[in-house]
Amino acid sequence: MATAGLGDEAEEVIRSYIALIKAYWQVVLEYRAGMVIWILSNTLPLVMLAVWLALAAEGPVGRFDAEEFIRYYLILLLVRQMTTVWVVWDLDREIRLGELSPKLLRPIDPIHQHVAFNWADKLFRLLTVVPLIAMVLAATGAWPEQAGAGRLLLFAASTLAAWTLRFLSQFSIGTLSFWITQSLALNELFYAGLLMLGGVIAPLDLFPDLVRQWAIYLPFRYMLSLPVEILLGRLSPSDLTLALALQALWVLLWFTAYRLLWKAGLKRYGAVGA
Repeated sequence: MATAGLGDEAEEVIRSYIALIKAYWQVVLEYRAGMVIWILSNTLPLVMLAVWLALAAEGPVGRFDAEEFIRYYLILLLVRQMTTVWVVWDLDREIRLGELSPKLLRPIDPIHQHVAFNWADKLFRLLTVVPLIAMVLAATGAWPEQAGAGRLLLFAASTLAAWTLRFLSQFSIGTLSFWITQSLALNELFYAGLLMLGGVIAPLDLFPDLVRQWAIYLPFRYMLSLPVEILLGRLSPSDLTLALALQALWVLLWFTAYRLLWKAGLKRYGAVGA
């Protein structure tokens, strides 16, 4: 009977997700012009591509020539589009303004509503921006050679894990709004680390050895750079195994942080009578 109850609960969560995604999909379609503008504004990799192409005009930079930079940054743009999240701003506003209270009265945990909204956004990107980037990759000859089904599957799995990492890290930082008013400032600091050590400002291969060694054990690489490295085929089997294991470990750590902070934060939220 316990098993049946667990199955019923899982079925209810799935139905709730489907309903939420449908509802948020309508919101996305209603504001699709604004969504397109917002998506196109999220193109820092193209800015950095222009910078590195100018530098590579005089010769290769490290192991990257102009073609390698184009391939790297177009794939990074693809990963960035599929891993962008904004939950920290929503959660900060909901906590500060008391908008969280009615959501806590609903039968489904508020995090599922944020996940559904993000997935509706990603569906829109899959149907619009992602095909465009894929066509540019094909037209420029930048699509990685020998990117077979196995590598594509690992790329997709790592990209999903990267989104999970970014979502859980932002949600965890957002829950700090239960205690402090500077959670958004902390997120900006965290984001700066992501730009530097997530492979946006420069591919990690171009950093000094000491920085690369540190980056291996920090979460930023696994939020953006790792899926790119996988699709480009830059990792040996042993390095790939270690990288995927560390990515999974960071997902577990951020999930634990989210659960602990959320539980403690709700107690404080209820104590102050929000």
